[in-house]
Amino acid sequence: MANELVTWSDDFLVGNSTIDTQHKELVRLTNEFYAGVQMGGVLAKVYFLQTIKGAVQYVKTHFSDEEALMLKAEYPEFMEHKKQHEDFVVEVTNQVRNFENDDNPDPAKFVKYLMDWILHHIAASDKKYSPYLSKLES
Repeated sequence: MANELVTWSDDFLVGNSTIDTQHKELVRLTNEFYAGVQMGGVLAKVYFLQTIKGAVQYVKTHFSDEEALMLKAEYPEFMEHKKQHEDFVVEVTNQVRNFENDDNPDPAKFVKYLMDWILHHIAASDKKYSPYLSKLES
């Protein structure tokens, strides 16, 4: 994608094909939001409102799949990780509500938040459970 905000790196891989595929999709969605924001003005707001609900549903499905694997792998930091997911969903829901009610929203700010959270979460938090998931496949 020419107007890419986040470039996928194999450094993000956690070693589970389902989760890695979902993480790649999260990066793709972030880049899609970024491209939509580049339209500016009312077009950016309309694009955002049309696509955010599907993206949030995708994220919830991903979190559910990831949490199921962490439980199966007996990941000791499961509750802390699950709380990060819950906090993210609450924050995104609040930002979407604010976005819908704001006459002059800043979609770029939301996309930056999304990018920062996803990159930090995958690169730091998700990498921590990777060794536990690898035990499931052996």
